[in-house]
Amino acid sequence: MRHDLADGAFAPDELFDVCIVGAGAAGTVLALELSRAGRRVILMESGGPTLEEPSQKLYDTDVIGQPHTGVHKGRFRAWGGTTIRWGGQILELEPIDFAHRDWVAHSGWPITKDDLFPFYATAFEFEGLIASLHHDEEVWRAVGEELPDLGSELEPYFTRWCPQPNFARLHGAEMAASSRVSSVVHANLMDVVLEDDGVHVRKAVFRSLNGNQATVRAREFVLAIGAIETSRLLLHLQESHDERWNPNGLVGTGFQDHVDCDVVNVRPLDRERFLGSFTNVLLGGYKYHPKFRLSSLAQSEYRVLNVAGTFAFRDSSDEIAGAIKSTGRRLLRGAWGEMDGAQVVHLLANFPMLLRQAWSYKVNHRVYNSPDAALSLRVHCEQEPDGASRVTLADERDALGMRRARLDWRISLTELDTIRTFLDVAGRNLKEQKIAELVPTIDLRDDAALRERCDDGLHHIGGTRMSAIPTDGVVDVDLRLHGIPNLSLCSASVFPTGGYSNPTHTVLALAVRLARRLARQTAAV
Repeated sequence: MRHDLADGAFAPDELFDVCIVGAGAAGTVLALELSRAGRRVILMESGGPTLEEPSQKLYDTDVIGQPHTGVHKGRFRAWGGTTIRWGGQILELEPIDFAHRDWVAHSGWPITKDDLFPFYATAFEFEGLIASLHHDEEVWRAVGEELPDLGSELEPYFTRWCPQPNFARLHGAEMAASSRVSSVVHANLMDVVLEDDGVHVRKAVFRSLNGNQATVRAREFVLAIGAIETSRLLLHLQESHDERWNPNGLVGTGFQDHVDCDVVNVRPLDRERFLGSFTNVLLGGYKYHPKFRLSSLAQSEYRVLNVAGTFAFRDSSDEIAGAIKSTGRRLLRGAWGEMDGAQVVHLLANFPMLLRQAWSYKVNHRVYNSPDAALSLRVHCEQEPDGASRVTLADERDALGMRRARLDWRISLTELDTIRTFLDVAGRNLKEQKIAELVPTIDLRDDAALRERCDDGLHHIGGTRMSAIPTDGVVDVDLRLHGIPNLSLCSASVFPTGGYSNPTHTVLALAVRLARRLARQTAAV
């Protein structure tokens, strides 16, 4: 059952097993996994059923460091969270991302990839990818290609894309049908009240923008509200109450994103081989995107961060390219009936191109790229955790009277040197393999010029790092806030480091792992 707090106050008498704050990807998975285990859950969402400007403006942030696109264009306050707009790209972290690296400050998770392995598999189910090919070798065999040989220092891999990335749509029917999940929209978390012991959470207080209030009691509470908002809320609780919400001063510190840059053009030396290695694959309604990364051995040898790259195809005609992409999405869904008259006319005007696209999809299972498409290499670089790169509170307050977030994002020489090393290694290996030549568009030795061409990947990471002991982080290995054992955090904010991989898949693996712990604990009550 869904309640809208904007329509009136909400005061449930029930003591829920779990109260989840945030109905994005993590909150959705937590609610469904817990309900399947027979637990009573209440899911509280700050936004409405769809995106609304007043709710979205609560995300307005004071940016004082490196310009950051994703703080405003990569977060969505609505039912479904950022999944209502994201692309749906899925990728695991690598084993090296969990390991301590003596050349990367503050590296090393208190868990290993093996600890997450079974939960990654369940995450595929929630992403709608359970029937996709899970091993890259299977994808290459399906399209009749060999695993590309990119040299000894580079490794090819595929990302996978959710066929329905909007979790509100993907899981809406199960959520609505579940008698174990109650939900409330327009419910902004304002306060957390502790028991008399000063250790356990008793209740959470929510308010709508028009002033209606809800108080929720539960045995366990989870914040699944994204990295920036998680840090902001804990800092707000510290300011409103006391230091137990940030006892070691680490909340908000070590904020990371993925540093993306596009500073080299690409000249294929063997275009047919290049296209065979780097054109998107479409199989059985699933999209597989070929990329390549710097090997773990090379990272250790060059003492750099984890880093990867993807080739971007840019057609000389943006209009035709747009039609190709739009049609490709419909091909994947089998949804030709969605096109209106104007779109049909547009497609007829580009009918030869459409035929080539359809042939490429049906026969070769590949996306069609125009022969005159320009090529560039886009780099995705990990960040080294930096205490100066952080989320704090701004002086300005939002419509609810809470201080807005302030983001000071930094790009260090460590990231710039990693990007330079990767481009040098990639250029050398791709040329030696007679695949492609890389042509820089700027002087890569110029720090200022390179930093100017860097932007964020819309992947918000860090601020409440996971640690084995309280002095080193904010949450423990089970995602419980150090010192407050029935409050857990579930977002990429808990990542000690972020690798280069899109973080959502790992967040969902952590969500499944957390849900199973909470199910066990509440069963024992």
